[in-house]
Amino acid sequence: MKIIIVGIGKLGEYLAKSLVADNEVTLIDKDFLKTQDIINNEDVNYIIGNGLDSNVLEEAGIAECDILISVMEKDEQNVMCSLLGKKLGAKKTIARIRTPEYSSSINILKEELGLSMSINPERMTAEYIARILSIPSALDVTTFFKGRIEMISLIVEENSILVSQTIHNLAQKLNYNIIFCAIKRNDKLIIPKGNLKIQTNDKIFITGTPKDINEFLKYANLIARKTKKVMISGGSNTAIYLSRLLCDMGIDVKLVEIDPERCKFLSEVLPKVLIINGDVSDQNLLYEEGIEKCDAFISLNSIDEENIVYSMFASRLNIPKIITKVNHIDLDGVVEQAKISTVITPHKIASNQILRYIKAMQNSEESNSESIYKLDDDNFSILEFKIHKDFEYSNSKLKELKFKDGVLIAAILRGKNIIFPGGNDEIKVNDTVIIIVSNDTEVKDINDILE
Repeated sequence: MKIIIVGIGKLGEYLAKSLVADNEVTLIDKDFLKTQDIINNEDVNYIIGNGLDSNVLEEAGIAECDILISVMEKDEQNVMCSLLGKKLGAKKTIARIRTPEYSSSINILKEELGLSMSINPERMTAEYIARILSIPSALDVTTFFKGRIEMISLIVEENSILVSQTIHNLAQKLNYNIIFCAIKRNDKLIIPKGNLKIQTNDKIFITGTPKDINEFLKYANLIARKTKKVMISGGSNTAIYLSRLLCDMGIDVKLVEIDPERCKFLSEVLPKVLIINGDVSDQNLLYEEGIEKCDAFISLNSIDEENIVYSMFASRLNIPKIITKVNHIDLDGVVEQAKISTVITPHKIASNQILRYIKAMQNSEESNSESIYKLDDDNFSILEFKIHKDFEYSNSKLKELKFKDGVLIAAILRGKNIIFPGGNDEIKVNDTVIIIVSNDTEVKDINDILE
């Protein structure tokens, strides 16, 4: 597919890296000096210019463009670019629109401007954090099939009942359907087989229905107390979206912001939230506001290093849940040493949503992969496949098939029924199948999962 990306910020750069392997990607921006690795990628076309200039878009091949993605700094620029791109021949247009006040107008904009999809990284990040807080013991939560299946990740503690048990033995003990999809051990990702033993400090990824996930957490003694009090550092748009969600969940929210004018605005748009005008680096202020009594501390400031430092302080107070926003991927090692439970990266969350949409488009043209999720710093992907008649091994028992290393079937949707497969189950035509694939295993078609 021919894809044009306008704007080479964090989201644009990450999208280009994710899409270039399977698509013709052209980048448009006024300044590429900060993204030398993109320029040095010979598979990416780049044009220096203004994405609102019709001549620049025509030079990029807008008339033959399958998808135009506008992720410039301002919402208004992205709306205008999408409108212009549509007029010049782009089949689909995607725009980043982040301002909270615009959220109620998105559907009208999409209809009037022919906008195929709008992306709001801040709102999506807030929704992601809210899901994590709904399962406090999980590091992160991903949902499939409209929330009917969840994938959560956990760290196995030293005294956990899971330690030294094999995947096979656990499956026999549990009276509910849980699939161990992946295990990260010493920075290496493993797609586990039945004889693999779980070890201390393993990061495990499991899927199941929300009910079965909850039963598993009870078995593993990982049911954490319900989140009731949350402190948020930084009054960003993400904080606004998140505060509204948490208030709707019945959670008491305190928000610390240093800018007095921003605090005045926050108090107007968040009447149910206690807005504190102060510096979150002031430990006395945090103690006065009862940080040690909070169930969660969430750092959403604009500077990564500040978020990490504030979260380290919260960690020293043994706050049960600490969530930190980090925009730069190269800080992951620092975050791990800081013992921060959950790290979120807004442009990766937004990029995943766009990648899923593009996969759905490709499905209608050349592939039967319906959507894609990249997880754990892109160490593995989750693919959804709709099974058509061209699948060579439909109606064959899974135990009779030879799967590639790094491939695991996590779930099957058959009609309204969800199946967590065992060896005697089969993949049938019209099923939708969730496949876990490690980063070093290439799967573009359902038939690629087999050797």
